[in-house]
Amino acid sequence: MKVENSRSKQPLADFLSGSLRIGDRTDLEDFLARPGSAKRVRNVPYQDLFLAIKAVGLADSQELLLLATLEQRRGFIDLDCWRKDSFHRPSFMEWMAAYLQCGPEEAAVAARAVDPNLLALFLKDNIRIHMLETDEPLPELPLFLTPDQRFGIEVPGEADAATVARLLLDVIFRMDASLGYDLIDRVHWDNQVSMEEEAYQNKRLRLEEIGFVDYYEALSIYGEVGTTAAPRHPVALEEEDAQRVSSTLPALLVASLAPGEHLWRALGAIRDTRRAELISQQLAALANRILSVHSVTTGDLEKVKPALEEMRDTLNLGLERLTQGRAALAASALEQHDMLGLFRTGFSLLGDLRAEADGVIHRGRLRLEGAQQTLLESPQSEFLDGLRRHRPLFFEGVRDSRRAGYRNFRGLADVESAQRKLNEIETLGQIFWSLVAGPGPELKLEALRQVNRRLDDLRFGTLFVTATLNHVLGKPFRPEPIGVRQFQGVLKNLAPPGADPRQLADGLRSVARKRLASLRAEKDSLEVLNPFVESWCRAGAAELAPLRGESEIVPQWVTTVLLNLSRER
Repeated sequence: MKVENSRSKQPLADFLSGSLRIGDRTDLEDFLARPGSAKRVRNVPYQDLFLAIKAVGLADSQELLLLATLEQRRGFIDLDCWRKDSFHRPSFMEWMAAYLQCGPEEAAVAARAVDPNLLALFLKDNIRIHMLETDEPLPELPLFLTPDQRFGIEVPGEADAATVARLLLDVIFRMDASLGYDLIDRVHWDNQVSMEEEAYQNKRLRLEEIGFVDYYEALSIYGEVGTTAAPRHPVALEEEDAQRVSSTLPALLVASLAPGEHLWRALGAIRDTRRAELISQQLAALANRILSVHSVTTGDLEKVKPALEEMRDTLNLGLERLTQGRAALAASALEQHDMLGLFRTGFSLLGDLRAEADGVIHRGRLRLEGAQQTLLESPQSEFLDGLRRHRPLFFEGVRDSRRAGYRNFRGLADVESAQRKLNEIETLGQIFWSLVAGPGPELKLEALRQVNRRLDDLRFGTLFVTATLNHVLGKPFRPEPIGVRQFQGVLKNLAPPGADPRQLADGLRSVARKRLASLRAEKDSLEVLNPFVESWCRAGAAELAPLRGESEIVPQWVTTVLLNLSRER
C-alpha cells in the first residue's frame, strides 16, 4: 500500500516519516539505494520490517532478510508462525528456507535467533535419531552423523520439509555444533506438547511488549465510556517502549483513509513531529490489540485490512461524536484525547445501539416465548442481528435490497439511520400485535406443537396471512393454526376460480385493509405497517395461488400459513 504517491494524502506525510513505506520490489530497490538504509532497517521495530517483507514477498526480500538483527528474525517467527496457540510448521519452514537461500552463515544466524523449542518441534516431525555404539556397526540407513559420531540422524522422505530439515542440520552442526547437540537432546527426550507450550508462552510475552496481548485482555479496548466523558490527555510513552512500538500499521491505516473523513482531517492538521510520533505509537498499540481480538496473523495482509478498517471507522465515529460533526474541530479533539479514548467513545455509540436493539425485541414483542429467532423477515432480521453482535455492524440490505453484506458504521449518519430503523421495527411489532387482536407473543405453545412450521421458522408474514385466512373463515383475526381441510376451503372462497396470484393478493389485501380500518392507531404507525402488509400479501398469494384446486396439499411445504397437523383437523 503506497501512501506517498497520492497527493490527496500528502498532508499525512508526517505520520509516515518513521515508516519504511516499502510496498513492492520497486519500493525496496529505491529504499536500498538511499544512504543509511541498512541502519534504518536495523533500527526499525521488527513488525515494521516484517510487514515490508510480507508486502514485497519473502522470495524477493533477501536484502532485508540479510540486514535483519537477531531480535528482528525472532520477531518474524513470532508474528507469522503461530495460529492462536498452535505452532504453524509450514510458515516456519518458509522462513527457514528463505534464510537457507541467503547462505549457510545467515541460516545459522537465523537458527540461533529462533526459539530452540520451535526448531526442535520442526525437526521432530522430519528426523529420526539413532544413538550409536562405538563397538557396533552403523545401521544400514542413510544417516547424517554428528561430529562425535554418537548420533546418526535419519531424514526419511524427499518432501520439502525433509529437505529443509536436512539442510538446517548440516548448517547448524557446521556453524554452531553446541546448538545442534542441544536440538538433538530436545528432539530425542523432550515432550512435544511441553515444548510447544513453553515456546508459545515465550512468544506471548514478547508480543505483549508491543501490544499483542491475550484475546480477553485485548477485549478491554471495547470498554464503553459515556459520550460526554472528560477528555483524556495523551499519555507519553517511555523511550524504551517507544522503540518497540510499530509505526507501519498506522501507515496501512493512513492508506485506507479518504479525504474529508474526520480522522484524515485531524491527522493532517498535526504538524509537531513528536506529537505525530506519539499518535502513531498509540495507533499502533491500538491496532495490535484489535488484531489480537480478531485473532489475525499479522502477516495475513488480507485479514489485517478489515481489522484496521474497523479501527479507522470507530475512530472516525468517536471524533465525529465529540465534535458534533464539525470537521474543523477534529484536530482539537485529537489533541485532547488519546487514541484508545477516541476508539471507546466511538464504540460506546455502537454499544448504545446494541442495547437499544435488545430493548426493541422486548418492547416490540418480536420473539415468541421459547423461540431463539425473532419474527422479523429479511432485511430487518439481518439488520437487527448485525446490531446485536458484540461489535455491531450495519446491514446494507436495509438501504439497498441489491446488497446483502455487513459493514462498519462509518459515521453519525449511519448511527442515526440505524436508530430510525429500530424505531420503525419497534412500531412494526407493536402495531402488528394490535392488528391481530390476539394473545400476541403469549400464543400458547401447545397450539404450535403440531403445526407445519418450527417455532424458530415463524415470521410476522406467516402469522399475518394465517390471521387473514382465519378472518375469511369468519373467525377472529388471529394467527391460530388452520386445519388442512379448512385451508383448502378458504382458498376457494378468497378469490374467484382461475384467479392468478395478483387477484389472490387483492383478496388478502382487501381483508387486511378492513381490519386496519378498524384499528384506532396513529396514521404514522399505520404507514409503517402498510409496506409490510403489501409484502406479506404478495408473498402469501404467490405461494397459495398454485395450491387452489389441489386435491391434496402437503402441509410441510406451505410456508406462509400456519397449518394444524393433528388428524382431527
